[in-house]
Amino acid sequence: MSLLDGMKLPKSSIKEELEQLSKDKLRPLFENSLFEFREETYRDKGIDIIFELKYKGVYTNFRFIVQLKSTNSKKPKSDGAYSWQIDTSNIQYLLNAGIPAYYICYVKGLDTFYFKQLNSFVAEIYSKTADWNKQDSHALKTIDVLNEKSIMQMYNDVRVRCESSRKLNETLHIINTEVVNKKVSIYSDYKITDESAIVDLIERNGFDLINKGQFRDLILLTDKVSNDIVSPRFNLIAGITHFYTSHLFDALAYFKKAQREKEKLSIELQEHLSYFHANAKYSIGYINQEEYFNVLKELESSQNLSGYVKIEEAKNIYEDTLTQESSFDLFKQRIFSIINDEKSSTNIRLIAKSEYLLYWGSKINMDHIRQVAMINFLESQTGPNLSLRGKLARQLEKENKEWEAFYDDLDKEIMEAKNFFALNMCKLNEIKVRFETIVQNSIISFEAIIPDYPAWSDYDHSNSINTILINLDKIANNYRNKYYVENLLATLSTKYEVLMFIKKHSDAEKVAAEIYQLIEFHDLKEAKRKFDFLRNDGTMENALLNMLSDTVGKAKKDRNEYDLLIDEMVELDELESKIENDQNDHERVVIVELFPMKHFLIPKQRLDEFYELLHVNNYQLIKQLNMFFDNNIIPVLNIFNEIEREGYLNGMADDKGIESWRKIRDIRVKLFNQKFRRVLM
Repeated sequence: MSLLDGMKLPKSSIKEELEQLSKDKLRPLFENSLFEFREETYRDKGIDIIFELKYKGVYTNFRFIVQLKSTNSKKPKSDGAYSWQIDTSNIQYLLNAGIPAYYICYVKGLDTFYFKQLNSFVAEIYSKTADWNKQDSHALKTIDVLNEKSIMQMYNDVRVRCESSRKLNETLHIINTEVVNKKVSIYSDYKITDESAIVDLIERNGFDLINKGQFRDLILLTDKVSNDIVSPRFNLIAGITHFYTSHLFDALAYFKKAQREKEKLSIELQEHLSYFHANAKYSIGYINQEEYFNVLKELESSQNLSGYVKIEEAKNIYEDTLTQESSFDLFKQRIFSIINDEKSSTNIRLIAKSEYLLYWGSKINMDHIRQVAMINFLESQTGPNLSLRGKLARQLEKENKEWEAFYDDLDKEIMEAKNFFALNMCKLNEIKVRFETIVQNSIISFEAIIPDYPAWSDYDHSNSINTILINLDKIANNYRNKYYVENLLATLSTKYEVLMFIKKHSDAEKVAAEIYQLIEFHDLKEAKRKFDFLRNDGTMENALLNMLSDTVGKAKKDRNEYDLLIDEMVELDELESKIENDQNDHERVVIVELFPMKHFLIPKQRLDEFYELLHVNNYQLIKQLNMFFDNNIIPVLNIFNEIEREGYLNGMADDKGIESWRKIRDIRVKLFNQKFRRVLM
């Protein structure tokens, strides 16, 4: 029997023993080199432990508090989480400390600690009810186990938050003593900056962010700044950002503020301000097309913007002169004058090449449709012509290889430049050309059937269409992420066309709904007009069908003209047969075959006149022809082409249509007038 058995002493408490056990178990988990453990003992109101962070061997006075809960045994909920009831007064008490706080809960039966960060707990209960403070208590649920990894995460989170609080206190003090109306921004990751820092960041890096397409980031930054910033550079950058994201009225407001002190901008930036300000006013409808073009005209001499203006001018001229034979050659000259200009920026050159990729590919497709329609008409008169078909196939293969090589080189150049604008523009233009080819092959093919000769309409394009849709979604997501609304609309419009073409009308209507939602939200009247036109029979398929109809009509018209030209040349043959031959019997003549008009008699002493009539001025060719004549050999000259060589060359495959036969008729008339007679052999 012990002496203590007869004494009246304070009884031990199972609860107190458990609390002490939990503290004893908890302390070794926090490494001494990183944490200073301080137990709260004075009139405990809900704080059990205070931890101070150590950093590289020094005390920081960065602290966090812990409320410790303990239980002998506890069963988890159905979702695997453990739950403790926490008084609302305790939650508020910890919040009032103004420093990071955690609930740590010990389950003795499992010998395991669980934890919950205070602010995370408050966010959860607030999401359930905004009046959470009116309840007496709340259930804290957690599955997060306190271990070495979570303790290190706790250390880092507390350090970042306390460092930010330190910076905030200092920043608020400086602002309070210097500039009262400055904004201070605090981000979700505790990063703190004041308004002047944001303005400085945008002025230094804004144009680079625009070139990278990071519009969303720029908008988030400008939203943290007050509306009274007078810096014209800041307002210009903010205006361009809002213009590209189709916030046109916001863009206009920034441009107006930039205009007030535009003399502080460099000449280059003043020109950019004029350009984008005019674009915003024209898009909204504040100025008409003539006024807008006048602004562009004034900027033509701008070293910095002339490239953009010249690209648009080249496109407009080409579209206005499509029916002229030389229109594409002139367009190509204009575009490559921009590309080859040493003063053109990398961005301008890449944009110009991307535009050329689209217009060149479209021209290849359009020429192909016209040629197939012409061959169909000719074959309807004379039967299948494998020679013409073969020539067309070789020409198409050659042009497509050249186009593909240009695209591959451009794609590599863009990737090396890491240019967001050009990357997506180039890819979208490539898709448009490939889709146009598929549509074209579905609506036109050779009509005359030749055994074992494949018809384009029999090809399965489903894999190509699927690839196109996948790539369109990638481009659209790029524009969504960058918040580039105008180009997002262009991409979605192309997707709408593709879906309509493959008869997926339900999916197409979903895309249309998104387009109209964007248009309505941003009040884009011009975009609505364009998409309404697209929906009302303005698709690529309808455009090609209309062009095909026009081409067939032209083919019939050309055939009628061809018949008239042949009749005219037959009449000349008949006239020649009735005219007495006034040639001197002793005058020596030579014979030449002018393909496809057969043979002509040429007095040898008049060969120079003959060469001049046919524009034969190649010395080597003249020497060769004279040698043929001296040896009584009949040379052949193909007059479908400019005459550079002797021979049939490609024969009838060199027939370029009605233009060729107009030229042949003109030559025949000149030969008749010069009395160079045609003879049948």
